[in-house]
Amino acid sequence: MNYTNETLRDLYLKDLNMPDTYHGRTTPKVRNIREWKDIKMFLPEGATVPRPLDPFGATKIYVWSDLHFGHENIIKYCNRPFPNKELMTQCLIGNYQKVVNHDDIVIFGGDVGFMKEHALNDILNQLPGYKILIYGNHDMHRGQLLNLAFNERHLCLVINVEDVDMDYQLLFTHYPMDQLNIPQGCYNVHGHIHDKLVPGNKHINLCVEHTGYKPVLLKDYVIARTHRAEAARLGLAYVG
Repeated sequence: MNYTNETLRDLYLKDLNMPDTYHGRTTPKVRNIREWKDIKMFLPEGATVPRPLDPFGATKIYVWSDLHFGHENIIKYCNRPFPNKELMTQCLIGNYQKVVNHDDIVIFGGDVGFMKEHALNDILNQLPGYKILIYGNHDMHRGQLLNLAFNERHLCLVINVEDVDMDYQLLFTHYPMDQLNIPQGCYNVHGHIHDKLVPGNKHINLCVEHTGYKPVLLKDYVIARTHRAEAARLGLAYVG
């Protein structure tokens, strides 16, 4: 059974209004849930629908999350292997440019950076490809969404995966949906919690601490895991 985008979006918003256990808080994950409810999808000029995303198509789709460009303290908080924020930013840019080409698609799972909007856009304009942002808590300033140089910007994003004997959904969010039961046949692809992991096989963490500080192919990093989990759920043999 495939769920509508609206159903999964509403479920994510409900989860955002629940405690942020990974930071040891009893208060909701987001301070003002209305700000998140009001996030509208942004599309490039002239576009009326998002670009189709086929995990098995000819166009490569890459994923990563929580780059934190310009954030010195994240190096200490998450034990990142960089001496300072400048070299971290250079490394992330370089790693991206080594693998992503102009015709590729890249999904960013949020929390792009701790810099002024224009400085972040200067970096983003160095990164080729069709770029999609899933808004994170640090992609807004004083309740206002940053106008970042992405081709699409979403609160959350759903990709339908259709393969032989399998039909399931990937729900891309910034915060992990860890407070509510994720619907059967749906997997949560998220960021936010950096080097931590949500127990079980229903969540895939895209934070750069897990991807080697580079974008990774959706098919290799995510689909391989969800196929294995879905095969186990359906009682199917899986070779991959």
